[in-house]
Amino acid sequence: MELFISQKQGEQAAPCGCLSPGLPFTGCMEMQTYLIAVPCEQARLYVDDAPLDMDARQQYWEWQPGFYAGSVELELELPQLRDPIRYVVDVGPEQQKTGREQYLEYLQQIADFDPGLLLGREPAMHGLGGRSASPEQVWLEYARLRQFIGRYLNGLKQICERPIIRHASQRANMPLSVAKRVDGTSLQQLATRPGLLAALAGEPEATDTAVTDADPRINVPFFEPTMDTPANRLVARQLTEVRRRVRVLEQRLSTMATKASETETDICARLPRRRKYLAQLDRQLARIAASLPFAVANISKKSGAELNSVAGYPHYSQAHRMGIRLLRQGLSDLADDEQHALAPTWAIYEAWCFVALSHALKQRFPDLNWALKIQQTSADLLLSGSGNGMTIQLYYQMTCRGMSKPNSYKYYSITGERRPDLVLEVTEQGMTRFICLDSKYSASRRRILDAMSSAHIYHDALRRDEDRAQLSLILVPANKELKELTEGDYWRKHGVGCYSMREMKDAQELLGKLLWSELPVRLQA
Repeated sequence: MELFISQKQGEQAAPCGCLSPGLPFTGCMEMQTYLIAVPCEQARLYVDDAPLDMDARQQYWEWQPGFYAGSVELELELPQLRDPIRYVVDVGPEQQKTGREQYLEYLQQIADFDPGLLLGREPAMHGLGGRSASPEQVWLEYARLRQFIGRYLNGLKQICERPIIRHASQRANMPLSVAKRVDGTSLQQLATRPGLLAALAGEPEATDTAVTDADPRINVPFFEPTMDTPANRLVARQLTEVRRRVRVLEQRLSTMATKASETETDICARLPRRRKYLAQLDRQLARIAASLPFAVANISKKSGAELNSVAGYPHYSQAHRMGIRLLRQGLSDLADDEQHALAPTWAIYEAWCFVALSHALKQRFPDLNWALKIQQTSADLLLSGSGNGMTIQLYYQMTCRGMSKPNSYKYYSITGERRPDLVLEVTEQGMTRFICLDSKYSASRRRILDAMSSAHIYHDALRRDEDRAQLSLILVPANKELKELTEGDYWRKHGVGCYSMREMKDAQELLGKLLWSELPVRLQA
């Protein structure tokens, strides 16, 4: 069955074509609104398991791809069919920002550097080849478990201490003396029962009149607290998967056959302790699963609000992110035989900016000894180069704690917590300077000007010891209307600015503009 699709343009709609089962549709772009024709009254259409809403006339489903680009799966459910009909839409990036070819190049360059930077939770998918079937997978999973289980358990503990509780609406017939609130339904009942209405108004003669009423109770709403919330369901469901991973690992270790090798370490002596650790961990996870709020969360019930509700609470977000780390499989490269959810396009651009600047630094300073450190204490990634009395460090997603509390790299914010996308730090002759770079997936004049607020915040709020950032820039894929923000004189005068970084060569040019005379002399070479 084909579905007609059109692009919404104000009050009009421009036809785009038809969605056909088994044939990828390439006519959609991110941040646009599309109307998909409803074939029959009882049809239901889902995008990544989330149902689409119909318009007021029930003629179209309205769909807006957000900040993501890639292959998106749609499923059409019809009452006469047992299985849903599947469609694939290839959502392209916004043309004025990158364009499809440039975006695919971003993906390839990031995958060559670290494919883990591509993973996310958006509906968009892309081919990422895994190594799940390799003999070393059991050790990869065990190492991840040992590395992240502490933070995962800490997140679960915080959830148990501060669970999300919502109030579910209920109704019941209650005596008038204990009713705390009434609504429209209650008022309709009172309108037909003047005795109860008089008693509610507190009239002196209400008592005798109310007694003559056959049932002196009133139907009123009340709210009952419950822990069966979307966030608790998502984390409880993930907890079930983590427990399954632990038990499977323990089973695989118990049946593992090993043989002596002159070039590999004998693991036989290690297996009993590792199996014991996994058994203890399984019992610990079982106790947590049996406690509130996980014991009352209905994990079979799913909703599109789960991810958003988790993201709104730091302790839930921590547990969920660490759970993802625990369950993640090995990744190698872009491929066609495996699909994984991508990060949103703005996150792809952020990651690519780090990759592009990493390559540019290595090319500009080939004599330094470069090393990439993953998941540091206060930053997701750290590229560090040192040699000949000089050190350059590029931080990715560094957390700068608020109220002058330095992180492990001596950075902090004088107000609230800040998290710049990139911090470029240079140390030479005992002098350290740093520059903040914040990636913004923006191209229009209005959005660039709005995004400049982050450059001002980082320039004014961030400190390393007592030093401020020498410069704070936003990086954008395109900037055709605000050229003055990209000029070096503007940067020197105000300490903030904008730079258009779209290709790898732009990163080299940026370093040339950043390394001016106010930075250590060595960097001008």
